[in-house]
Amino acid sequence: MSHVSLTVTQLKANQSLVQTKEFTAHLSYGVPQVVIFHGGSALENTVLHNNAKYSNTTNKHKLAYMRTLCTESYTFIPATPAEIEEVTGLTTPQSI
Repeated sequence: MSHVSLTVTQLKANQSLVQTKEFTAHLSYGVPQVVIFHGGSALENTVLHNNAKYSNTTNKHKLAYMRTLCTESYTFIPATPAEIEEVTGLTTPQSI
């Protein structure tokens, strides 16, 4: 990904949000779990959610965050970590 302005915000313990013009990503323990694409982006109103299993805690973080989203407003698509990296440039730490 080319140089993109981004903001990182601590959401809760071990959870953060990465925001760019194109998307907002929810990370649990540094691993991208849910990516919401904003209006005007190529994947507008699409939510990618990580389909890899990490831990019960990470899964709880992901599901709790997804419950905050209106299911009628978005198309939800399961995605691999590699697919999420390809469209966002966000990588999954190798130690996971």
